[in-house]
Parts: sequence; structure tokens; C-alpha cells
Amino acid sequence: MRTAIALAVALSAAACSQEATIGSGEPNAVPGSETATTAIPAPSAALVLAPSFPAGKWEMVSSGEGDGLFFGAFEGEAAAVHMFCASDGGLLVNVQAFRPGRTGDRMRVGSGNVAAILEVDPAGDANRGGVSGEGAVPPLLDAILAAPDGITVSYGSQRTGPFPPVPTETARAFATGCTD
Repeated sequence: MRTAIALAVALSAAACSQEATIGSGEPNAVPGSETATTAIPAPSAALVLAPSFPAGKWEMVSSGEGDGLFFGAFEGEAAAVHMFCASDGGLLVNVQAFRPGRTGDRMRVGSGNVAAILEVDPAGDANRGGVSGEGAVPPLLDAILAAPDGITVSYGSQRTGPFPPVPTETARAFATGCTD
């Protein structure tokens, strides 16, 4: 039985790598003649779909208190994500749609393997609403913000995003404001 399965797999693999021919398959055949050879292309790699981002844009504001970056979908609506770098240091990320969770859950901001991990008060953020994560400004903040896969914020089982990447110049300006 094992021999039959191995033979079937080998024949399948060989069939996938062969060219289909019409007629005798002569190398100098004229296309359309009965001796033309038609190559069947190998299956292509799976398509990788780009992430779908919500409408809206990133806005940056600066003041003597620090720098702020927020993603808003529409004029007048509350922003989905707020990021702040106070003039005395540190990064704070607030998501009003998040609900307080368990002690020990942390907030993750970024995409893929490049992300900032922030401490969260499990009671929530009474001043801003929702949940805020706080921590040191990560060394690659501009890369996290401008990553082509966008920005996702997660806390426990809650997740928002991906939001579009922050434009490179805006990401660089915000990161610089957070570290100077």
C-alpha cells in the first residue's frame, strides 16, 4: 500500500513538471501548427493581499506639553487611536473603544514582529476614556509607525486596526519629538 501511495505521489509530481505538447513537439515548430509545443506554467505562489485600511488620516499636533499623533476617520469624530509623547518623556497610546481588562495584560502597538509593548492600568483611563498603555519610547518608533502593513493596537483579546501607515515624514517628526 505504501508503495502505491509513493508511486502516485511521484507520478503526480512528475506530471506537474512536464510540458504539454501538441503534435510531435518539434523544437522548430511554427505556432499554430500541429507540431507546436505549449508550455504550461508552474503554479504561482499564493497571492498576498495588501491589508485593507479604513478611510481617514493621521494628524500630528505639537505643543509645549509634548507631541500628539492621532488617526481620525472623519472631521469632528473622536479619533480611533491617540498617541502622545509628553515633554518629560514616555509614550502613551489611548484607544477609547477598548474596555478595561485583566491585570497583567499589555498593549501592543505595531505590526508583525516590530511593535511597542506598553503597560496598562487594568482599571482603564478615567481622563481619556477607554484604555491607555504607557511606556518608554521604543528606539524604532518611526519604523513601527511607518510599517507598510499599517498599525494595529491590541490589548488582551481586543484589537483595532490595521490603520494605514503613518506617512514617513510625519512618523519621523513624531519620533523625533518623542526623543528630544
